[in-house]
Amino acid sequence: MPSAGNRTASDPAEATGSALTGDLALEEERPAADGLLGKALRYLENVIASAATLALIALIGIVFANVVGRYIFNSSLTWAAEAAQWLFVAIIFLAIPLAHQARLHLSITFLVDKLPPNLRAATIVVGDVVVAYTTIMLLFGGQELMEAIGGTNHVLGLPVWVKFLVIPFSCVCALIFLGFGTFQREGNRWRGVSAIAAASILYLVVNTYGLVSISGGDPALVMFGAFLLAMAMGIPVSFAMLFGAFLANQSSGLLPDPAIVQNMVNGAGKFLLLAIPFFITAGALMNAGGLSRRLMDFAFTLVGHLRGGFAQVNVVSSMLYGGISGSSYSDAALGSKILVPQMVRHGYSPQLSCAVTASSAVMPNIIPPSIALLILAAVGNLSVGALWLAGVLPGLLIACGLMMVVYFIARAQGLGEATARANARERSSALFHALPVLLLAVVILGGIRFGVVTPTEAGVLAVIYAWFLGMIGYRAYGVRGLWRTLRTSATEAAMIGLLIGVAAPFAFVLVTEQVPQSVTAFVTGLSSDPLVVLLIANLVLLLFGMILDIGAAILILTPLLLPLATSLGIDPIHFGLVIVINLMLGGLTPPVGMLVFVTATISRTPAHLIFKSMLPFFAVLIVVLLMVTYIPAISLSLGWLIGGP
Repeated sequence: MPSAGNRTASDPAEATGSALTGDLALEEERPAADGLLGKALRYLENVIASAATLALIALIGIVFANVVGRYIFNSSLTWAAEAAQWLFVAIIFLAIPLAHQARLHLSITFLVDKLPPNLRAATIVVGDVVVAYTTIMLLFGGQELMEAIGGTNHVLGLPVWVKFLVIPFSCVCALIFLGFGTFQREGNRWRGVSAIAAASILYLVVNTYGLVSISGGDPALVMFGAFLLAMAMGIPVSFAMLFGAFLANQSSGLLPDPAIVQNMVNGAGKFLLLAIPFFITAGALMNAGGLSRRLMDFAFTLVGHLRGGFAQVNVVSSMLYGGISGSSYSDAALGSKILVPQMVRHGYSPQLSCAVTASSAVMPNIIPPSIALLILAAVGNLSVGALWLAGVLPGLLIACGLMMVVYFIARAQGLGEATARANARERSSALFHALPVLLLAVVILGGIRFGVVTPTEAGVLAVIYAWFLGMIGYRAYGVRGLWRTLRTSATEAAMIGLLIGVAAPFAFVLVTEQVPQSVTAFVTGLSSDPLVVLLIANLVLLLFGMILDIGAAILILTPLLLPLATSLGIDPIHFGLVIVINLMLGGLTPPVGMLVFVTATISRTPAHLIFKSMLPFFAVLIVVLLMVTYIPAISLSLGWLIGGP
């Protein structure tokens, strides 16, 4: 079992916890809150979740009000951007204790799972100690930052330290959940309390009294070593990165603990990144409001009559859904709940149905508005609009390739011959019902392309639009359903924001120690031919994509590989698409294969059977990857044709 506060990416029973599944996330299987302690923990959890949800509502309201003021009344709110950034920081840190309690953190446990029982139990305990120690470091680092920082934010009229006030509070709550959450689960009830006690002693020995020191070590080497070791132990990715950054400071004093915390906040608090919670929320509201089903119905009238019709609908639905949500995990969950059962009823094997669903789910993170490309833009300082334009043709190419594979498999297995072709009236009716949803994609891309709105403003418009259609227009859910959807969205967006935040000090150490320059020198020493370097980069990306979630992989590898590509004259936008497409393939490969495990969990299909059925789909995706890698026009021609933003 994973340690308290972790969420395994290799155990199908818990795989969706780290995925962006919106309203479709599986309910966490936790014991009922029995006794006074259980009720107290559940009450604290609800208070924190409510605070995060209210912060998300305020965030949406402020940015939307600013858009309305700017475009209708020609008078924007001067404090809106600053207030929105502060709110997003609050959401990120409020979600840390929630993730500790519900075990929502992304962690990779396939190595720990292979250990003998006694050694596995010991490794989990050590992992708990590391998580608790890192949380304590974050707590005191935030407290020292509040004491050291001065001045007033003149835009908001508040002391600057208020921005960081949520950090000590969230860390204390996280330690409470980490320590006492094990009392609500089977196994060693005192494991959490023991881990906090050991972590506290470790903090006193290392940080307070300096009885143990690692000073003099190479900070980059210490950081990477600690990160990889922590990852191998099943420690959540975000905490493994933060643990490595803290140890790098102890080895060299490169970044004091308060500076690490400030670096985290600055990295996660960029205005551009506010688009992440907005698009996640828009996708969740689409699912809750039944808007996604309208896209599926429209896709069925288009391709349902083709050989392998239900599987073809699966692919086209993912393409249409990707033009609005930007979340591959959400699409995988949606398809697993709605399309896989229908495919099985019409003669498709469960493993083939899941393989189609998982492989087509790569498209939402390639077709705009892709959340992965949004993260890449923030990390690589690239244009969001240019990256989103670059993803259109590769996404369509992937759709065509997958549809061809479906056709040949269906023909070989005799699938999909009984569905009648939809007539013009049926297609028109399906288009009419789907048109309000499809217009959302036009609003997003058109608004950004013509400079009418920023990606963040487009995201908040998508939220308001999806909410209006689902709750007001179609009356698909009420206030309670809206609150539940917003609560889930806040936590999921915060998990991505936390990853981006901890990547900032991680990247600072890499850049300061000139690791990207060393990587560039090493690779160019092997070959200075851009074609060979692209091949090497693809192999590195494919390897890391097999063991890391795409968000974490982008944050770690982009600072290393993007300078290498640009130094050889490779277009950064083109290379950005290579990065994302390659890393998305990791969602289809063992040992992590998050997209496969999402479909396996929801459909209750053995993951190893899905991986086997995935082979022809994976093969065509590799072909598309090589085409995008070595034919830059596929990703750049649309931008050349209509002009980049």
